[in-house]
Amino acid sequence: MEKAREFLAAGNYLWNAGIFIWSTESLLAAFRDHAAGIYDILAKGASYYNTSGEQAFIDQAYPTTPNISIDYAILEKAANVYTIPTAFGWSDLGTWASLHAEAPKTDHQNALNADPALLFNVHNSLIRTPKNKLVVVKDLNNFIVVDEGDVLLIWPKDQEQEIKAITAQIKAMDLGKLL
Repeated sequence: MEKAREFLAAGNYLWNAGIFIWSTESLLAAFRDHAAGIYDILAKGASYYNTSGEQAFIDQAYPTTPNISIDYAILEKAANVYTIPTAFGWSDLGTWASLHAEAPKTDHQNALNADPALLFNVHNSLIRTPKNKLVVVKDLNNFIVVDEGDVLLIWPKDQEQEIKAITAQIKAMDLGKLL
């Protein structure tokens, strides 16, 4: 973190936010040239793309694809990669807290994606439930409440970094199918 602060203070570094723009042809050529195994898998799906069979192909092919980030697989090797300095708002919505920060809020700073919902003395919380499931909550502050499929998560928002460890515990208990 200290190194990141130094780079930011220097003012002559750019940050890779992981936002990429490319043509399909250019991306496929990069996979072909720098990650042939992935390219071969992608090529096998050509007849399925934009058809009703696309999702079934992805479901079958994805688990066989090497586990490597696009940065390592092709971007660090490709010659036609450019960084364009820009200034625009952007948030990584990879955490519940970041989703709460970006979502529209009620008068009590709740990010509410639940309908119908009755909230009494609930503040600064994220609440997401399936549509048409009545949610009634009282005396809650700064929590994440997510009801998704077979899992109900109720967790302090300021301790959400612990959720990753809990997820690993769930998988270790052979309950990963619920996630």
